[in-house]
Amino acid sequence: MIRVSLDASNDGSVKLSASGHSGLAESGSDILCAAVSALVQTAYLAVKDIGAEVKMFRDEKNARFEFTVLKDDAHAHDVDVIIRAALVGLKDLSSGYPHNIKLEV
Repeated sequence: MIRVSLDASNDGSVKLSASGHSGLAESGSDILCAAVSALVQTAYLAVKDIGAEVKMFRDEKNARFEFTVLKDDAHAHDVDVIIRAALVGLKDLSSGYPHNIKLEV
């Protein structure tokens, strides 16, 4: 199962994390895993591209990717839009594959 979580902390930072495999196909051939990876990694790249301060962690061996956007009032609106857009896609995938993706917001 893929586990995706979004956590907003009291200090204003936001963390988006995805880990695991969906189990629909072999690792490397699973379109559901690819879809989740594309959404989460594109959100990371977009946040980085607008100039927000972001920290990233990737563990390919354990199929884990996460990033944390540090509090940034100057980019807060844009970060919110990017994260919301990723969540729209992730929620859609989760509703279509409820036994393969667990989304926690």
